[in-house]
Amino acid sequence: MTTQILPFFLFLGMLMATPALSYSEGIGKNSQIFEAIHTQNMVNDIQTLSGPSYAGRQAGTVGGRQSADFVKKRLSKLGLRPAGERSTDGNARSWTQETPLTAVRIPHTMFFSVFSTRDGKENLRTQLRLGTDFLPILDSPSLNITAPIVFVGYGIDDPARGVNDYEHIDVHNRIVMFLRGKPESYSKWVTHEEKERTARRHGAAGFITLTGPILNRYEARRGMGQTPLAMYSRTSTDERPLPGVWISGQVGDRLFQSRGRSLKDIQAALNEKRNTSSHKMGITAHLQWDSEQEPGTLRNVLGTIPGHDPKLREEIVIVGAHRDHFGKQAGQLFAGADDNASGTAVLLELARIMSQAKPRPARTILFISFDGEERGLLGSKLYVNHPTHLLNNTVAMVNIDHVGVGNGKLTVGLTRLPKAIGEQAATLVNLEKKSNFYGYFPGGDHVPFYEAGIPTVTVVSAGKHPSFHQPSDTPETIQPEILENATRYVLALTWLLVNQ
Repeated sequence: MTTQILPFFLFLGMLMATPALSYSEGIGKNSQIFEAIHTQNMVNDIQTLSGPSYAGRQAGTVGGRQSADFVKKRLSKLGLRPAGERSTDGNARSWTQETPLTAVRIPHTMFFSVFSTRDGKENLRTQLRLGTDFLPILDSPSLNITAPIVFVGYGIDDPARGVNDYEHIDVHNRIVMFLRGKPESYSKWVTHEEKERTARRHGAAGFITLTGPILNRYEARRGMGQTPLAMYSRTSTDERPLPGVWISGQVGDRLFQSRGRSLKDIQAALNEKRNTSSHKMGITAHLQWDSEQEPGTLRNVLGTIPGHDPKLREEIVIVGAHRDHFGKQAGQLFAGADDNASGTAVLLELARIMSQAKPRPARTILFISFDGEERGLLGSKLYVNHPTHLLNNTVAMVNIDHVGVGNGKLTVGLTRLPKAIGEQAATLVNLEKKSNFYGYFPGGDHVPFYEAGIPTVTVVSAGKHPSFHQPSDTPETIQPEILENATRYVLALTWLLVNQ
């Protein structure tokens, strides 16, 4: 890949050293492409994709397939070329890239209660409310268990880095409870899947997770709070997930207070690495529900605008956004307006504008509507493992995710690209004061491309997203001005990437 990308990096060096670029004049001549943005089109698309007929666009379901058809028909109508899998004769391409995927649904009927006994008598019983007090982990298998709760800190077992929350504590056939995230002093990024695997390895029968009262900087900046969030445990289907639930921080506080403990003090001690704080809670949990599984298909939708420059048209700039969300789970619709009908709407608007732009882009633009992002980046991993275009020819991948609400600014993460090109894109559309630039983001569909050595750009709207992974993420929360700013920025950045 190095030999393919080297000329582009030479240009980027010039970008940082040269006060004026010929392309700055070119984009002035093409400024009508920014005036062509139809914000209401995007709002309408978000309302459609987030509506009840698409049932939350869960990967592998009928709603997921319908959302793929929606994107495919739009790209076809705009005149893009299908760029998915080749036909059996190796010539024609389809619009999609597909792989089997089992969809898991948890019906409305479920039961979760906690109780404690003392001297053989029950002295505490609380039945938790679905949605407000807890949400099941969405790929949890059916279960009916009653077991004691054991608190295991952040649920990390890494003695080499000085953290072992399972040391000297027996969790076999117990329900472990651990905090979301990691201690501030712990240097390694840790995923929920790793915590679930660790709990399974130690013999746990199930798990409870929650966000502690001490929010880290990311949680506070995004306005996440302590509300239970929708999520999956596993990114693979090779083994049965450990059943679990996400409880609200307020419920967690009450449970610790009932035992004469302070969750805030315990979390502070964990963050300061004073002790592990793992202990038996003296509380028993009862969890019961049935899960339904149905065979389905994961579908990426791919379309191209071919480049016109004979020397550059074999090089690819990917613009991607995930389309899937959590579907209808536990009697609640997770509409996913911001996450990520907003990014999908921006992608479709970019495809409309770029397909009509003159002159045509020098490099080829590949638009990908990813499926299965919420299942652990399955769609983007599928593409990187089975690319329809040579990865060595991919100049950059631009990822658009939850760009519909916030504080009016954009957050841009760049890897293997200089900050200067991100800044110039912002300047070209008068967003230099509304754009903040960072490096690598650890989550999102850009990650598999980053791991494959491809330069990436991630664009999200800055500020609080209070409905993140909750049923309240509905079209009514979308802020059109933020949506338009994100579109203007990605359009300018993409135009730079495909023409220089």
